[in-house]
Amino acid sequence: MKTNLVLIGMTGSGKSSVGEQLSQQLALPFRDIDLFIEQITNQSIPELFEVSEAHFRAIEAEACKAIAAKESHTVISCGGGIVLDQENMKALRKTGWIVFIDRPVEHIIEDIEIGHRPLLKEGENKLYQLYEERFELYRAAADFRVENQSTLEHVLAEIKAHLPETIIPKRRV
Repeated sequence: MKTNLVLIGMTGSGKSSVGEQLSQQLALPFRDIDLFIEQITNQSIPELFEVSEAHFRAIEAEACKAIAAKESHTVISCGGGIVLDQENMKALRKTGWIVFIDRPVEHIIEDIEIGHRPLLKEGENKLYQLYEERFELYRAAADFRVENQSTLEHVLAEIKAHLPETIIPKRRV
């Protein structure tokens, strides 16, 4: 049964901000896979990428499977590249309703510090390239797509309006 709310999308699309707000508004725990990876490895994401992207992706896959199998009624924010491994999406899909937060690259560029993102060291053009490479993967993986072009409140309202009943546990009266 799909009891988790899983957020996917490009780096800087708003997954963590939306996820934190949804977890508060829905009274559900929040898990950020990248933060979980940093906790279990005692290394930052850029440090893991310094070894190699393949090294990071292997750790990400294990973290993804662990969180998907263990968590229930949780809001989960994924790293932007989670969709590159179909096994990740298969694990997340077993227990989660997947929301693609789609934000125009121009808006992402306005808001994020590219220097802290390992794959974006090459600059803005790399962000456009990644978006083009991953868009169809995000779309195919998602149960629901929300455009993040206006306010956080709008995005939150859109997601909440479409939530399956399985996400929010029934309250005992």
